[in-house]
Amino acid sequence: MSEEPKNPETNPENGKQSEEPVTFTDEQQAKIDELIGQQHAKWSKKLDQQQADFKQKLVDAQKQAEERAKMTAEQKAEADRKQREAEIAKQNQKLATQIQEYKTKSMLLDKGISPDMLPLVMGADEDSTSDNLTTGSNNTSPLETGIDNPWSKDGWNLTKQTEIYNTDKEQAQKLIASAQPISQSFYVGKQ
Repeated sequence: MSEEPKNPETNPENGKQSEEPVTFTDEQQAKIDELIGQQHAKWSKKLDQQQADFKQKLVDAQKQAEERAKMTAEQKAEADRKQREAEIAKQNQKLATQIQEYKTKSMLLDKGISPDMLPLVMGADEDSTSDNLTTGSNNTSPLETGIDNPWSKDGWNLTKQTEIYNTDKEQAQKLIASAQPISQSFYVGKQ
């Protein structure tokens, strides 16, 4: 004798739903429909972009194949060499960026600053990163000193943060770096 499962939602043996339907108020159903619609629109947009990217890559690959078909053996070898060099340069740039990130994190930690500030202070090289880190201590404006800095503990103001960030991102980054907001808090410009 088989005993019926006690889970009222589904019966795993026959996969049937229980007889009791789930109901929502009109407001709840409208909100659910809205959320589903938003997600659908977001996914559709992402899918459309991916399809467009794929089509462009396909066109580019076809064009490259046609050009390669017209090449001599020497020209193909030269094209392959150039492609390898471009890939190596791309990898070298990626590696250089990673090294600069590690150096910047080290500089931040040495100064007692949260590594979350990395996107705001990292420069193209160590010198520019160091300059970005010292901007808050040399030639500071009243905003950068924290008196009116909307990212500072004493001057915290999300409205001003948004206003400055939207009008002058470079100034906003300097202010954020000088204020050193707590990494767990939300602030405008946080990556």
